[in-house]
Amino acid sequence: MGTADEQDLEDGEGWLTKAEVREIWPQIRPISIRAVARANNVRTSAAPSPDLTREPTYHAADVRRVAARIARGEAEVAPWQRADSDTARDDATPGPPVRQPVSWGAENVPGLILLAIIVGLMLWGLTSPDNPGTGTVFVR
Repeated sequence: MGTADEQDLEDGEGWLTKAEVREIWPQIRPISIRAVARANNVRTSAAPSPDLTREPTYHAADVRRVAARIARGEAEVAPWQRADSDTARDDATPGPPVRQPVSWGAENVPGLILLAIIVGLMLWGLTSPDNPGTGTVFVR
């Protein structure tokens, strides 16, 4: 390593993975870390991250600078990107799934008619005299 790289590591500088940024920015939703970093000019590395994901690594000093701005409320963060906002809580806790009953009602009639036509054509094709795949060829 060069002296500049060694100095960066001694000063606590370097590159952080997304998991490490999540620990520093707990108030940001994990899905929004990349967008918040981009909006607040956090430098990212194009090199693959050490955990072999396709996520970029983030410059440690920039992450800490933005963490202080987030704490003061000065960072560019949309309300839906915050883990502690009402919008994020609503997204994170959806209501119970609504089960749709299965019925043979009127909305299924066109599909059933199409299915009957397809099955009928297949059966008719199997029974036609020029079809060599039917059992009638063997009976003479």
